Amino acid sequence: MRVEPISAYPPATSRTLAEWMDADLAALHGTDSRSRLREVADARAMRRGMWASFLALGSSSVVFGLVLLAVGMPPSAYVPSMIVGGIVAVVSGVFLARVRGWIPKPGTSYTTRGAGSLGGGLIAAASIFGALNAFLIPGIVSSVDPVPLLVLDAGFALLLVSVFVIPAAVIGRGRQTLRREAARDQRLVAALERDRVTWVPLVAVPMFGPL
Repeated sequence: MRVEPISAYPPATSRTLAEWMDADLAALHGTDSRSRLREVADARAMRRGMWASFLALGSSSVVFGLVLLAVGMPPSAYVPSMIVGGIVAVVSGVFLARVRGWIPKPGTSYTTRGAGSLGGGLIAAASIFGALNAFLIPGIVSSVDPVPLLVLDAGFALLLVSVFVIPAAVIGRGRQTLRREAARDQRLVAALERDRVTWVPLVAVPMFGPL
């Protein structure tokens, strides 16, 4: 028989998994309180955001290569990057899919220096894109053939979306994503249920929920 450790907080078994994951309970505790479910959701979102960013970078490399093909650039300028980008996209897609069934160990935490929400990612990308275009636009306007600079500008846009916007959007919705996936993935529910009955409170993470 497992005995819950003494704690000032409700034990993990005091509520069902569905009750811990309830959105109303999460609203009562605010977004900053720490819990095991939030640790799981945030770690999964960080890892998923990383692989989503790599997937976007690989796909962007292929798309950018097709743009270069359309404007008549020699194949030697883009085919190698398209091949590498395609490989990166496929590998990233495989690892991204594996995150769905992953439950991080207690105490696992990831940090990011980037934006943690879609809005933050858009602001960061737009700021850098605007700064770059402050130098590019005069050249585009005055150039006899602006196509190369426009293509370069499009490449910058793809890069910024891949690096800033996509991972920020994934990370920002990490908790909602875990709640949504748990509602339709019984294997994930079973893994979280096993975690609920075996988890031991930590100083940094004193409660199992809310999400």
